[in-house]
Amino acid sequence: MKRTRCGSFACVFLFAVVFPAFLFAQTTAADGSQRVARADMRVGAAPIWSNDLGDLVESEPYLYVESAVVSTIGGTIRSFHVTGTPLWVFEPQQTVTPFLARSLEGAVYLGDTMGVFRVLNRTGRELWRLNLENPITHPPVVGWDGRVFIPVGSTIFCHTAGGHPLWSVDLGSPIAVAPMLDRAGSIAMVLENREFVRVNQFGVVERVLLDQQPFLFVSLRDGTEDSYVLFFPNGQAEKIFFNERSPRGTRLSRASFPPPPMLPAAAASSGAQFAITLSDGRVMLMSASGQILWTGNSHETAVERGSANIDASRAAMVFDERGVYSLSTRGATGFAVDGRRRFIHRFAEANSVPGFCDDGFLFVGGRDRAFHAFMLDTRPRTVPRSRFFGPYPEGNYGMGDPPPSPWSTDRQRFDYNEQNAMLARIERAIHSGQLGESEPVYVAYLMEMVSSGLNNPGHSRVRPLVSPVRRIEFIRLLGRVGSRETVPFLWHVFDRDPHPAVRAAIAEAIGTIGVDPTGRTFLSFSFFLTPNNPDRDPQLLMSAISSIAAISRFSGPPLSADGIFLLRRLYYLNWAPPVVRAQIRNELEDLFRGEGLVMHQP
Repeated sequence: MKRTRCGSFACVFLFAVVFPAFLFAQTTAADGSQRVARADMRVGAAPIWSNDLGDLVESEPYLYVESAVVSTIGGTIRSFHVTGTPLWVFEPQQTVTPFLARSLEGAVYLGDTMGVFRVLNRTGRELWRLNLENPITHPPVVGWDGRVFIPVGSTIFCHTAGGHPLWSVDLGSPIAVAPMLDRAGSIAMVLENREFVRVNQFGVVERVLLDQQPFLFVSLRDGTEDSYVLFFPNGQAEKIFFNERSPRGTRLSRASFPPPPMLPAAAASSGAQFAITLSDGRVMLMSASGQILWTGNSHETAVERGSANIDASRAAMVFDERGVYSLSTRGATGFAVDGRRRFIHRFAEANSVPGFCDDGFLFVGGRDRAFHAFMLDTRPRTVPRSRFFGPYPEGNYGMGDPPPSPWSTDRQRFDYNEQNAMLARIERAIHSGQLGESEPVYVAYLMEMVSSGLNNPGHSRVRPLVSPVRRIEFIRLLGRVGSRETVPFLWHVFDRDPHPAVRAAIAEAIGTIGVDPTGRTFLSFSFFLTPNNPDRDPQLLMSAISSIAAISRFSGPPLSADGIFLLRRLYYLNWAPPVVRAQIRNELEDLFRGEGLVMHQP
């Protein structure tokens, strides 16, 4: 991997303060590359920039947070900013499988042919890896709270964003149609034995046997009803409903569905509607009941001088509040949600399906071994966005505010021996890597015990119901469960708990989780900088420093720029002892060197 290195502490500060753009340019541009200022970008048929890769792009570019990541046939992973700046290059020792995914934070998930699964941050730094023994067989899927579902043969592994195992399940048959995140935050897929399978975030499996093998499906949500529309090679279609209120094992049911006029090549959904690109290039928007709402011609239709012959390996779609976009290896067409065609764009035949991002850029891996960017749409997305990580997830798993635990009204839970028993029980479940369905009740219990003294008028700091030592143990377990949705709860306790050791444990737990959905953690840690701060506890400061570095390391820029700036300010605290300043220096140098690796086993 190519990185710019800076060995001295003074150089680290110079880059962090004077040259923040350094964080977005970890490599020098390849020959023939271009960099374009945003003010100079115009919608048009010509690329706004091109970069010579020296190789063919193997699969669809993976886009997020103003950057694109591509895998080449030679096994190299490259990342580019939307302005054309090459960000980083990753060259693993083994050949990479053509299955990538990106997280909400812009991290890249990939596997190689030897069964090693890796996670890279936005600067191409390897964060952690798993030895799965066998290569992944389909793209990983990232859940709403950062957990990642990893398909290997007939097995799904689920790990936290920080790499800790949550559960695994063997489905009994290899996966035939790749897993996708549905509108409820679960993953759905089709197995080779013709079973349609839905696995929720806690590893609960529902399945139904089909009469034939589909090749494509979409997920819908109509109000509170979740369903799936399946398309079969013989031209038929079918709908599968999911009913949470039905008994376990019977929650999926089949129903007939009006088939489209011909085989679809690609599909995408938004709420209760879905769009399909037919094999003749026509685009249709359909309702959850199968009603055709409108039909339009894309660049692939015969009347638009297209081939009128497209298959699923050469097409993709995007459907969001901006409209419907039909993509193929020969071009792209955009429609408004009401069916008005907004643009048609053609380009020389690409080696893989292009990618269309939230910022209106189309990224194309050409057969000329170059990577091209076109600006097709200036209409911005209107969904809520994080300052650092782009659009918020479509939903949440409720881990930030779970229902009361089964022990919430049991006064015995405050008994010391009962706490010992629960601590051991949860520890065993986490250590086994099979937390599964127990996750929400255990997280609820841990939150209740950690916050037992907050906003409680009868709380005694002399004889608390849950001692600080025990709260620290519960906090560490909460960190190992690792949902980004629990981070706001941890901020809340950090800002209000009077015990420095408890606050230090919270800082460590956030660092273990590794992600911060809004960057709010840095604001909590800024209390050290307030004038006449009474909490001058070196151990608490040390824990906060480790947490800031861990979050910065996982997320990369632009959040890491804020983290580096905060670490620099903490370095100059007049009460910080030398050991604290030494740690800050080490963390900053490590952030720039990009060294370090955490191993986890599935």
